[in-house]
Amino acid sequence: MRYHALDSMRASMMLLGIYLHVVVGYSGDGHWPYIDPHPTSVLNFTLGIIHSFRMPAFFAMAGFFGALLWNTRGPRGFISNRIHRILFPFLLFWSLMFPVMAAIVISLERGPSQVIPAFTSGAVLQRLHPLHLWFLEYLLLLYAIGAAVAWLARSRPMAALHAAYRRALENPFAPAIFALFSWGPLTWMHGNLKDCDGFTPELPILLAYIPPFAFGWLLYHHRDLLPRFRRHIGIYFLLAIPAFLAYGKISGRDYPALRAAGNVLCCWLLIFITTGLFLKLCSKASPLGRYLSDSSYWLYIMHMPVVVGLQVACLPIPIPALAKVPLVLALAIILLLISYDLLVRNAWLGALLNGRRYPRGLPAISDPPRKPAIMSEYA
Repeated sequence: MRYHALDSMRASMMLLGIYLHVVVGYSGDGHWPYIDPHPTSVLNFTLGIIHSFRMPAFFAMAGFFGALLWNTRGPRGFISNRIHRILFPFLLFWSLMFPVMAAIVISLERGPSQVIPAFTSGAVLQRLHPLHLWFLEYLLLLYAIGAAVAWLARSRPMAALHAAYRRALENPFAPAIFALFSWGPLTWMHGNLKDCDGFTPELPILLAYIPPFAFGWLLYHHRDLLPRFRRHIGIYFLLAIPAFLAYGKISGRDYPALRAAGNVLCCWLLIFITTGLFLKLCSKASPLGRYLSDSSYWLYIMHMPVVVGLQVACLPIPIPALAKVPLVLALAIILLLISYDLLVRNAWLGALLNGRRYPRGLPAISDPPRKPAIMSEYA
């Protein structure tokens, strides 16, 4: 069975990351290689909303499809799949991406003439960072934890845990219940999900993503309850508004616990809302939806130099920053999709990222696949 809605949700969380990074460059805030000299704050609220729930929602879907892999392919198949679909792309694309991004950042900060000296002197090594691929590193850690717990559960069934999870999920106040498990790590981070500082795993970040990942892993075992997400969407949306306002207005330095409470409540309400909307609107197979889901891994991995390059190229254009956001976003998506179709989809890179090669162009949903495929094997 292919979970079209959940796969579309996972892909959308990746694509939202591209939007986020485009807007950050024009917001005058945040950490991004390019910051426009004439920024706008009009879209800053969208950054707050996206940042509050995007990665937790993504890791929830990763947990769901991770459990699917474990239960359909077994431990060996699970480990092999994760190595080929997560570890290898991480190592390959980081090794290609870091020198490019380091050169771009040094050029923007110090001028193009300083790029070669920074590399020849070894000063560039001081900038070592997983970049936007950090999520793959944490995915590997979470999959290792999930696999270890699932292995132990083979001899020690966790009936009480599953019963408690089921009761909590069926409860109308489920978002608040699951938010309790995220509150501690967010309080530790002063109420806001922080970005990683390097390759060394940071315990607060890992602890922040364990609850949504575990939520998704358990959801696979109780997937008969997926229709539950279609309920209360309107009420959850109304509740998310004050939760987001509290998260945005309360100082994390002065009141970290209160800011964290607003953040995690907003986050889990949006996870339930988003899951429900995708189940309502995207449960049927769609050629375009399937294509975008397949391409999202490539688009997100490769977007960073494309977005920064377009932002720099658009600097002389005499239009407001607010108008450059949709321009850069559209151009980036178009260029990345073209590169995916020409270079990836039916090539060895497509097999690496998508599990197998697909014919170029939109898929014919009615045609049977050439071999059984599991949706979101890289989620």
